[in-house]
Amino acid sequence: MGLSLAGLLGPIFGGIVVALTTYWTTRQRATAEIRKLDAEAEKTRAETSIILADLDLRRSEPRLRDELPRGWMDGGDDTANYELGIDHDVFHAGRASGFVRSCHDPVGFATLMQRFRADTYRGTRLRVSALIRTAEVLGWAGLWMRVDDGDGKSLAFDNMQDPDRRISGTRGWQRHTVVLAVPETSAVIAFGILLDGPGQVWIDEVEFEVVGEDVPSTHYMERMPLQPINLDFEGGTN
Repeated sequence: MGLSLAGLLGPIFGGIVVALTTYWTTRQRATAEIRKLDAEAEKTRAETSIILADLDLRRSEPRLRDELPRGWMDGGDDTANYELGIDHDVFHAGRASGFVRSCHDPVGFATLMQRFRADTYRGTRLRVSALIRTAEVLGWAGLWMRVDDGDGKSLAFDNMQDPDRRISGTRGWQRHTVVLAVPETSAVIAFGILLDGPGQVWIDEVEFEVVGEDVPSTHYMERMPLQPINLDFEGGTN
């Protein structure tokens, strides 16, 4: 019974002090870690906001107008989903070619084209030809020409849309032609290369030539039969 009250309480108080010290130290460390994590999270949020703002800014910027070859223009019913311009890496001869390339999910067509007065060619049969190359064309591409009168009415037209003439897939450079009569009432001749659907088409070495009547016209009206055919459906298939 020689133990005093102080001797009994000493170890208890010592344990309490150690426990409180440990608790306080641990709490300070935990608070510091929480503050560090909060700071890192805030930094991440700030960096993410900057990135998203930059993306939103780029989305809101309008696409710059393509640098079209001199003398050429764009046309079609879905030009927003295509790029048109000059290609200095892919060409047949010289140093450049023209191209039309889909850049999104096109729902129509686009064309790289020109228009000029018909004066020189009135009363003739005119052939336009060009070297054309394609890459992964899922729809179709075609060389085209149209002859209009002074009121904008089409007098002759061909765009190679026929299944046996349209260009698709991936093909190397090949020369394609369109032949149309140019009536005396003609005012404007337009021509170009068109792309309808995903892919890319190039055009190079375009040539115009007056040809004789012995050269068949590719005008869709002149390719129609003079009389109805295969009325009994016994003539086979196309």
